[in-house]
Amino acid sequence: MRKMLKKSACLLTAVALSATMVALPAAAEEAHAAEKPYMKTLKLKWDLKKNKAVTSKEKVVGVGNKNMKITVKNYKTTKLKNGKKKTTFTIVYNRTFKPTKKQVHKMCNNYEVAWFGGYYFSIVDYSTGLSLESGSDLSKELGVTVRYSDWKHSGTKKYKDGDGCWVSYPAKSSIKVSITYPADYKGACLGVGAHNYLYQEGSPIYKVNHAHFDGKRPFGKTYMYKRGKTNSHWMRIK
Repeated sequence: MRKMLKKSACLLTAVALSATMVALPAAAEEAHAAEKPYMKTLKLKWDLKKNKAVTSKEKVVGVGNKNMKITVKNYKTTKLKNGKKKTTFTIVYNRTFKPTKKQVHKMCNNYEVAWFGGYYFSIVDYSTGLSLESGSDLSKELGVTVRYSDWKHSGTKKYKDGDGCWVSYPAKSSIKVSITYPADYKGACLGVGAHNYLYQEGSPIYKVNHAHFDGKRPFGKTYMYKRGKTNSHWMRIK
């Protein structure tokens, strides 16, 4: 999500064909591979469920990766009179990491871009792996609209070491999301996760990930997947 990438930086996909006696022509192999939905070819965790916390690793500068708890709450799907459905939910991100004085010192001494890698969510099409964020070519083609609120942050606390160094960050962040789509469309997916690496706005990593949220690059070709693999959690929206 475009807005999320900017926020988190501040606070912070081969289908294996069975061997046969007769080899298929290259064109036939490609057609066969294309039958498999893109998102199914990736090594992802499809364990995201409403009201159930999942764990993702978030990079902490100078310290390493630490657990972040992510929960999808208030999940609701309603049928609209125009032949569409609307699914709404709130995503809550909880940082359980509380640095010791020694860790605070390391964080301050190693600070360059941000203290944390940050976090994200993505609404993608199951068949293509492309973002369905409103405004993308695919979202227009499929008639899908994604809207989200501003981020809300709470539980901000300052942690100090013994040398005058300190870090301050919110323990909890949340965002409300709504997805409107044709009632017969079964391809929407929700993915959530944290970044287990650091990056800054405008960097090569940022540009690659940002291209995904613009609908120009499938999820499997982002750093969120290449460096995260099973660090994200997914669910189908129907």
